[in-house]
Amino acid sequence: MKKVLLVVIDALASRVIQPAMNAGRLPNLQAVVAHGEVDWRSTAIFPSITPAATGALITGGYPRETGIAGAYFYDKSDDQVHYYADDIWPILNKGIGEFFNDFLIHLNRDQLRLETLFQRVERHGGRAACLNYLWFHGEHTHKVHIPWLLKILPGVPFATEVEGPSVLSLGDFVSSRLEESGEKLQGHGGLKHRYGFDDVDTSDVLLQLAHSGPLPDLTVAYFPDNDFDSHAIGPAASVETVEKVDATLGELFAISGGLENFLKHTAIVVTGDHAQSDLPLDTKETGIDLDELLHQFALVPIGKRWSDDDDLMVCPNMRAAQIYVRPRFRPRFAELLNTLLAEPRIDQVIWRGAAEGDVGAQYHVATTRGENLRFWHTGEADALARDEYGGTWAWSGDLSAVDGSMDRDGVLRFGDYPNAFERIATAFDQEVSGDLWITSRVSYELGRQGASIHEGGSHGSLHALDSLSPLIFAGAPRPADWTQTARSVDVAPLCASILGLPPWKKLGVSHTSGYLTVGAKAKHLSPDDLSLPPGRRLEIGQVTRR
Repeated sequence: MKKVLLVVIDALASRVIQPAMNAGRLPNLQAVVAHGEVDWRSTAIFPSITPAATGALITGGYPRETGIAGAYFYDKSDDQVHYYADDIWPILNKGIGEFFNDFLIHLNRDQLRLETLFQRVERHGGRAACLNYLWFHGEHTHKVHIPWLLKILPGVPFATEVEGPSVLSLGDFVSSRLEESGEKLQGHGGLKHRYGFDDVDTSDVLLQLAHSGPLPDLTVAYFPDNDFDSHAIGPAASVETVEKVDATLGELFAISGGLENFLKHTAIVVTGDHAQSDLPLDTKETGIDLDELLHQFALVPIGKRWSDDDDLMVCPNMRAAQIYVRPRFRPRFAELLNTLLAEPRIDQVIWRGAAEGDVGAQYHVATTRGENLRFWHTGEADALARDEYGGTWAWSGDLSAVDGSMDRDGVLRFGDYPNAFERIATAFDQEVSGDLWITSRVSYELGRQGASIHEGGSHGSLHALDSLSPLIFAGAPRPADWTQTARSVDVAPLCASILGLPPWKKLGVSHTSGYLTVGAKAKHLSPDDLSLPPGRRLEIGQVTRR
C-alpha cells in the first residue's frame, strides 16, 4: 500500500500532450512515464464536459449514477436548473447567491449520488486532501469564508459550512489548517486568480502541503487553467499552461529528494477529465444558434425554470446539448427530429426508447449523414458482440452512426466515437438527463442567445477529439485485471487499488427496462412514440437473435 497523489489537469488532450512530451517540453511528466506507464486513449464519459467528467473521475461512476448530467442540466425530481459553466447571463438569471450555494453546497452534498474517493479513503482510516477539486464531499465540516468583493453584492445568502475531507482547500472560500504546523493552506487568491480557483493557487497549496510533511494518504490536486486557455487560444497553443504544471511537479519531487524517492512512498496518477477539439472558424460560423434553429418551438429562457407555455428546455453543453420535452410535446417529437437532422453542422441526434419484450432500454442514434442505428445492452446469450470492456450488445441499423466495427477477434470497437455504446447508455437518467442529446460536428459548438461561443477550442461531444486524455501513473503496478484501454471511470478504482482499499464496485451498463422521461415526470413509451421523421424510420420489429 502506498499514498496516492492524483493530479487532474483539465482538458488534457493526448493528441497535444504526446508530441509536447516527445519534444522535451514536459520533462517531469516524461520522467513519470519513464518510471511507470501511460495510456494515451483514456476515454472520458459523455457528455465530455467538466462537471460530469470530473465527477466520474472521483467516483468511478457515469452520469446516470452520479446524477451529474453535464455543466447545464435540469433535475426533474426537484425542479432545479443546474448551471456550472462560465457564461454570466445564465448565472445572473439564476442569481449569484443561488449559484454559489448550489456550487458549494447542493452540488456536492445533495446532487452527487455516489461516494467520493475522499470518503472511501477516510472511512477506511486514511487521511485525504482536496486541493481545488470540484467534487470534495467528505465527512469533515469546514467553515466557508466569503471574499469581501462578493459579500457586498446585495441579497447574497452564502453558505457558512461545507463537508469535505480532512484537508480541504477551495480557493479563497475554504482553507484548512495543517496539523503539523497549524498554518492555513493559502494561495494568492483574489479576483485576479479567480478567487483562488486557478493553477497558481493549486500549485501554492500543493507545495505548501508537501513542505509541511508527508502528503496525506490521498491528495487530489486540480489544475483548471488548461481548459480556460484551450477555450481561448486553442489546445495546442495552451501547452505552455501545462508546462507550468509540469514545473510544479518538478518542485514537488525536489522536496522529496527527487522522483525516485517520491515514488518510494507515494504513487502518482496524472490524467485529464476530457480533451478539446479545435474551433478554427470565426465564432459566427462556429456557433450553432439553437434558439434560431428551434424558433418554431417555445423554449425555456437560458438558465430559467419551466413556465406553463414552454415546450422545450434546451441546455447547451458546448459541443453537445440536451433537450427536455413536455408531455404535451410528444406528438411533435418527429418534427423536432426533422428540424435537428436538417442542420448539417449537427452530427448526431441521440435518444432513448422504451423496452420491448425482454429487451432493455433501446438507444437510437440518427445522423445528418443519413445513418440510423438502434442498439441495446443484452445478456451474454443474446449479444451480437462484446466491446473491449466486456459489455454485451445487440443492434440493428448502421454502425457507421458511431463509427463502430468488428475487429478480427469479433470485438466491437469504435473509431471516432470511442466506447460509444457504453457512454451513450450511461448518459441517460430518469431524473437528470435530457430526453434527447445532440452533438455538433468537429469545428462547431452548440449555443444559445446569452451563452457565448468559444474561440479556440471546445468539447462535450462523443468525438475522440473531445474525449481522449492520457492516463499516466507510476509508483505502482497496473492492476492485474486491467487489460483494456482505460476510461475515466477507471481512475478512482485504480487509486483505491494502490491505496489497498476494498475492490471498487463495477458500475456502468445494466440490463434494465427502458423509459423516456418527459418534462417533470417519467412516462413509459413505446418505440412508436419515438419514431424517426418520415423517410428515416427505423423498423422496430422482432429482435434478431444469434
